Amino acid sequence: MVLVSCGGGGGGGAGETISVPTQAPLQTLQNARYVVRLVDSVTGQTISDSIKVTFVGAATLKAADSSGLNGKTITTSDGLVFVDAAFTAGAQDFSIQLADAGAKGWVATGTRIVGVAGLKGDQAVEIKMVNTNQAAAVNASDLPVAMAVAPGSATASGAFAAPVVLATASKAVTNAEGNAETIGTSSLAIPAGTVGRTAGGAAAAPGPLTVSNTYFGNANSDSLRAFPGGFAATVDVPAANAAVLNGSAADQGSFITAGFAQFNVTDSKGNAIKKFDQPLTVGIDLPKSTLDENGHPLTVGSQYPVWSYDDTNGKWVFEKMGTVAEKTPVDADNFTVQFQTQHLSSWNLDQYVNSCTASVNITGRPAADDRPLEIVLVGATGQRYGNITRATDSSLTLLRAPNIAATLTALDRGKVVGKVSVSSLCGGPVALPVTLAPIVGGTLKVESYEYCSDNSSHRRELPTLVSVSYAPNAAGVFTAWTSFYADQPSSTTTAAQGSIAGFPAGPVEVSVQNPRTGEWMVVIDGLSGDKGYVNEVGAGSPTVFTARFPMNCKSVTGGGGF
Repeated sequence: MVLVSCGGGGGGGAGETISVPTQAPLQTLQNARYVVRLVDSVTGQTISDSIKVTFVGAATLKAADSSGLNGKTITTSDGLVFVDAAFTAGAQDFSIQLADAGAKGWVATGTRIVGVAGLKGDQAVEIKMVNTNQAAAVNASDLPVAMAVAPGSATASGAFAAPVVLATASKAVTNAEGNAETIGTSSLAIPAGTVGRTAGGAAAAPGPLTVSNTYFGNANSDSLRAFPGGFAATVDVPAANAAVLNGSAADQGSFITAGFAQFNVTDSKGNAIKKFDQPLTVGIDLPKSTLDENGHPLTVGSQYPVWSYDDTNGKWVFEKMGTVAEKTPVDADNFTVQFQTQHLSSWNLDQYVNSCTASVNITGRPAADDRPLEIVLVGATGQRYGNITRATDSSLTLLRAPNIAATLTALDRGKVVGKVSVSSLCGGPVALPVTLAPIVGGTLKVESYEYCSDNSSHRRELPTLVSVSYAPNAAGVFTAWTSFYADQPSSTTTAAQGSIAGFPAGPVEVSVQNPRTGEWMVVIDGLSGDKGYVNEVGAGSPTVFTARFPMNCKSVTGGGGF
């Protein structure tokens, strides 16, 4: 007789053969749990191409199986990443760096996440990426983003066979205040004969080169949320330039941005070319409405800080003070800053300013209504800053918020349900009134367990991460997203469970992570299935999604369960 005892059943008697797991049960994660979603800036859809993800920072970082992530690089093609972060008084941040793992054209970026000692619970982070293969779509979109891509050629020594000059085009967009605005441009010029090398020093492979230039205006949150490294930046500033910190510590301030750009060169083997033996000429525009560190309007001849992003450690490095100049011909809306450099990455024109811990009180939320609201924060014209977070209750804490005027907007499934403008984020608690329509919905519930492959009827509970996309628009693209951790014991079955009460009825895509492998899968009608399947959450009784994961077991004789 063969008995499979995976799932907490009793052991067999002497001489009986049973299956027992060879893997110890996973421990429940108790710290700040981040599910990070990688999103195409143009389509709004989760990225399914292969992306390299590197974790850097002071906080102690772990994967779902409790293995360490600090300094590690993983690859995902699910568009979802999980990290558990333990913050202490001396370790309050970390960064996530993203790079294309399959030469599909994704522009490298990253974000810095700031916490406080002892922070716990579920956190959802979204990172938007742009793709150089979608330049036409980027330029045709209403995003305050423009892109130019040009071919080049490398000789046998890795030198540019001919000069490459490319600039983005200006475009009309709608800014955060709802007004028409013409964003500026960025430009790059590489002289012929310039030898390009990778970060490790290898010369560019001979043959075709791809050169890209992406300009991000600061008009609204669509571009601000693509800001590499996040606005709560940790910066690297030489002592001689300490004045650029404006009195803040190098790991306590925040950026306000006038605009940023990213420049990339890729060789025929897909290598990123980062270093050059001759100076390259770079230009980045900034709106004429931009204010200086004291809140005064810029003029021709003003000095403005120029920074570059170090994608190995997630820090912004102060490069120089750039001189504000008129464009040729004169642009009614934008100034420009031009400079030379011998390395390429993301560059920005930013002021680093003092910050505070800001509080937001969301008023008007009905009792027991815990629907996720997206809170979008945008700094006022002239002092742009961006922050997007989610709130499931009536209070929100904004870490390292700059002391500037700003507008906060609350969205429920993509629809504006509240908005307030304040003269200072650091002037006391901000009241954000919302008006929420009643939800027609039920409970979305996820159960997760692992089982011995030779007998799936025996199992044990397995805590797992859950990502839920919902509220599709007319094009079928989900406009809302949330996440949670399923780790509570089920009262009716051997499984870990988690749920969201009062969840809106309608189409959803529920993805769960196999914590032992890091892979994500979509769950359909209670069983793990193929990607892309959309389910419905019904009104009334709970809609249950069950995730089943095989585990390693072995047959033993002689009794004794687990």
